Amino acid sequence: MKTLNTLRTVMAVGFLTMPLLAIGSAAGADGNAEPAVAIAGATVSLENDRLGLVFDRQTGTLKAIQNKLAGETYLVEGDQFDVEAVQFRTGFADAKLIGLSLENKTLTANYRSNDLTIQARYTLRGHFAEKELALTCGRNCGLKKVVVSRPAFSGANLQIVAYRYPKFGRKPGEEPECTFFGRTARGGFFTGLELSFDASSMKGNEVALGFAPSLKMAAGEKLACEPAYFGVYRRGRQDKGQDKETAGYPRPSESEAMVAMTSKILGPPRFGLVPMACGWHSEMEHGPYTELSLAGDMKSLDFLAACGIDWISDSHPWGGETAKMNALGPNDKYELGPQVHSFLEHAQKAGVKVVMWLTMTNTHPWGGGKAFRADKPEWQIDVAAADRPADSKNNVNGNCMGNRAFSDWLERINFEGMADGHYPAWVVDGDFFGSGGWFTTVVPLKCRSDKHDHLPGDSNYACQRALAHLFASVRQRYPQAYLFTCRPAQDLGVWSLRNLDVCFTLIECGKAEGNLVDGNEARTASRTRVGRDFLPHYLDQPLLFAAKGGGPCKWQSEKLDYALLSALASSPNQLFYLPTKSGIPEKDKAEIRKWLDWGRANIAYLKVRKDLPDWPAADKVDGSAHVVGDRGLVFLFNSGKAKLSGEFSLTEESIGLKGEGNFQVSQEYPASARKSVFASGQAVRWEVPAESAVVLRIQPANRSTKD
Repeated sequence: MKTLNTLRTVMAVGFLTMPLLAIGSAAGADGNAEPAVAIAGATVSLENDRLGLVFDRQTGTLKAIQNKLAGETYLVEGDQFDVEAVQFRTGFADAKLIGLSLENKTLTANYRSNDLTIQARYTLRGHFAEKELALTCGRNCGLKKVVVSRPAFSGANLQIVAYRYPKFGRKPGEEPECTFFGRTARGGFFTGLELSFDASSMKGNEVALGFAPSLKMAAGEKLACEPAYFGVYRRGRQDKGQDKETAGYPRPSESEAMVAMTSKILGPPRFGLVPMACGWHSEMEHGPYTELSLAGDMKSLDFLAACGIDWISDSHPWGGETAKMNALGPNDKYELGPQVHSFLEHAQKAGVKVVMWLTMTNTHPWGGGKAFRADKPEWQIDVAAADRPADSKNNVNGNCMGNRAFSDWLERINFEGMADGHYPAWVVDGDFFGSGGWFTTVVPLKCRSDKHDHLPGDSNYACQRALAHLFASVRQRYPQAYLFTCRPAQDLGVWSLRNLDVCFTLIECGKAEGNLVDGNEARTASRTRVGRDFLPHYLDQPLLFAAKGGGPCKWQSEKLDYALLSALASSPNQLFYLPTKSGIPEKDKAEIRKWLDWGRANIAYLKVRKDLPDWPAADKVDGSAHVVGDRGLVFLFNSGKAKLSGEFSLTEESIGLKGEGNFQVSQEYPASARKSVFASGQAVRWEVPAESAVVLRIQPANRSTKD
């Protein structure tokens, strides 16, 4: 690691050579002059070809963000922290900088305020950077609130906008998570905390990035706070004409930049095509197995295998052995019963991989469950009647995740279930109240117990932290397992999905109006989660064939291809509610199997996605491009009753296509002899019949159509 003295000259020179930070004026990316920026004093910089961060060497704080994509610079004041505990309160003004260092792409500033040590680490990660605060106190304390940064931004024609993520069950203005966009005509920046329930706010051009940990901290314990992010983007053609349609929501360029960031933080997809049936909603056993129900579920596995569906989430938590789970004592191991083993062995023979379905704070939140470990009543959640969800029947029966003794025990029995060797995948479900879901974001969690790791009262962060630790532990112990989650991560949003492969995102109720509506709903919901919740599409799980209120819909064969292509275009993961006992026509099984096999053959393309501008609507063609390098697929959907044309350009900005020259565009589905050659950069218009889907294949001209 270099010391600050050896860095002084290098960093000063690096700062002075940043093109928009020189004294005078500079031409922006569109050729218009803007006031250039001058910053007095010695500085330290982190920069790449997209982003530059400039720091005050005397304070270690961020002073400017350079958006090299748009040719702009934004000044920053007040990149400072505040820490409030039960025993004390300290801010940046009370702290002393005791060390500043730079290593690779990370700048680290260390501070001390009495017996509190604060470390701020800024890491450059492409078009964004992260600021992570770590706190260590020399005495026991109760940590109430932390402000990671309080920046005030200024720049030419800069507008700061607070975007609160829409959340199920919350009224506008009550959403617990926020991203802030700094907008200009050419581009802008984005900032926020990587945390589902934050306490961030905005006043004028000042943003406070904070959260309420409400945690007990032991002397010498180090708390690594969730990072703040600072990123930049450039406006492009995808924003043209979208301001009205996206009013109140992020611009397409902002969504694209945010998803690029969340994709990098959460990591790339680890699996291929994962078509999964939901056992609970596919006419399978909900309770303990009987000889008859076990035989019926084995036939359901055969049904799924015939459809080409090779994954299933278990139909009952803990294999249906609720009585066993209710009775577990301190030294008991979780072991699968003989009937569960028989089901899993049949699944292996059928080639269907089963997701082990476990619960979080109640052994069976949907029937007959109780809090785990009856011998440990102090592990249970203690919630006042006024703080309980009004329609929850079981919320007094849950354990509190914000209790390390319980969460460690829960982790152990999860490992014991996976150690059996029959489960290649894992899922956890329930909510923080111990009930059956629906309440994660509707009512904040306030556990009054003084025996847990949280302070009495707000226990949201403690529970989120414990759940994230469980995900990380399962991923570390079983790195080859497919990790799936339902609630609460389903409601907590994108920042709760670290170490996971998919989220059961769930359309809350199906419309049961046919495959055309089903496909439109799947695409619309997926675009919402990507464009407005910033969920990478490969963590999404579009749902098909769901009836209103749950369960499979009344089966319809018409336009089955439209629904299946909608799901394949949305994500490499799909979830199906299927009548595995009632059955479907053999030709429909073959149709499902055909498209799933096609998806497996084209999985490299399905792992990437770039949406075309228009959303599903009766008078427009919507779609998505799935391009890797100089070849790929484009899906076009026309849900209207008249034929329409879809349009895109053979460019990286429009569909992600790289390379120059001529490209062949051919219609792969419905089968057609139509092929056309277009030059790179050229617009492509393609007719789509009414109420149908078209799949196009793009590749360099004069090459084989086989990849």
